[in-house]
Amino acid sequence: MKRRPNRPAFTLIELLVVIALIALLISIILPGLGKSRRTARHAVCMSHIQQLALAQAGYWADFKDRVASFTWSPGNCPSAYPDLRNAGSYTQACMNQLVDILRRRTGDDTLQPDPGRLPHRHFSHVVLNDYLSSNLPEKTMACPEDRTLLSWQADPKNPDPRPAGSTPAMTRLWPYSSSYQIVPCAWSADIGRGGSTVEQYPNDHNLFWVGSLPWGKRKMSEVVFPQNKVLYFEFFDRHHGKRDLFYAHTIARPLILMWDGSCSPRLTGDANKGSNPNSPTSNGATVFHYDPSILGGVEPPTLSGNQFDIVQGFYRWTRGGLRGLDYGGTEIRTGNPG
Repeated sequence: MKRRPNRPAFTLIELLVVIALIALLISIILPGLGKSRRTARHAVCMSHIQQLALAQAGYWADFKDRVASFTWSPGNCPSAYPDLRNAGSYTQACMNQLVDILRRRTGDDTLQPDPGRLPHRHFSHVVLNDYLSSNLPEKTMACPEDRTLLSWQADPKNPDPRPAGSTPAMTRLWPYSSSYQIVPCAWSADIGRGGSTVEQYPNDHNLFWVGSLPWGKRKMSEVVFPQNKVLYFEFFDRHHGKRDLFYAHTIARPLILMWDGSCSPRLTGDANKGSNPNSPTSNGATVFHYDPSILGGVEPPTLSGNQFDIVQGFYRWTRGGLRGLDYGGTEIRTGNPG
C-alpha cells in the first residue's frame, strides 16, 4: 500500500495572519454597510414626511384651501361617543376630536381625552390620517430612527418606555403622535392682533400658551413664500452625527418640508431666528428650554449635558407667520404683516 504524502498544514503564524486579514476586511465593510443602512433609513424618513405634503395637497383641494386642523369647538363636538360631545374650552373640544378619530380608527374605545393638553403640537397629522382613512397607529408617522415611537406603536396599549410626567390618558395617546410636527401658524393666528395668539411656553419645549384668538381656518392662499417657509419638520435630527439633536440646536439638520412640497435636510442655524408672535415688533426671538427630563428621558439628551438647553424657536415661530419666511431671505420685521 502506498502512503499518501503529508499535506502541508498552516502554521500558527499563518493562521493568525488569515484571521487578522478577515478582521481587517470586516472592519472595512461593516461601516460601509452601516452607512448604507442609515442612508436608506434617511430616504424612508423623507418619503414619510413627503406623504404629509401629498395628504395636505389633497385636503386643500377638497376643503376649499383649508389647512388640515382640528375644528371642534365647545358648542360643536359632533361625536358618536356621548362622553366626547361636551367641552368647556377649545382645548378640550380639540382633544375630544382627537380621541374621536383615534377611537374610530383603532377600534379602541378605552382611549380617553386629556382635557388640559393641546393636541395640535404632536397630533395635527391625525386629522390627515382620518382624511385618508388610515388605520392607526400609522407607521409612516414615525421616523425609522425614532425607536421610542416605534416601540410605542408596536404595543399602543402598553407604551414602553413610559413617558414620565404624563397623565394616564396622555400616556395612552403618545403612541399616536408623530416624529414630524407642523408649524403653529398653520393652525393659529400669525400675530396677536385683537387678542393673543399661541406662543411657546418658556420652560417646556412641548408646551404652548394657547392665547385668546381662535384656531384653525388657515388657508394655503395666505402663504406668501411657500418655497421658503417650513410646513413640517422633524422634531429631532436623527440622521446626522453620532447623536440625536433637538431641532432648535443650531447644528441640527432635521428634514424640513416646505409649503411648496419640497423636502430636504436643512441646517437650523441657517434659518431666520423667528420671533414671539405676541410681540411682533420686537427684534428678539422666541427663547425657551429644551428639557428632556420632563418626559423622563425618552427624548434625546441635551447638547450641553445640563438638565436643559436654552434654545431659540427659529421656524417653529416664523416672524410674520404664514406671511414670513424661514430660509433664503431676511425676516420681515413688521408688526402688521397683513
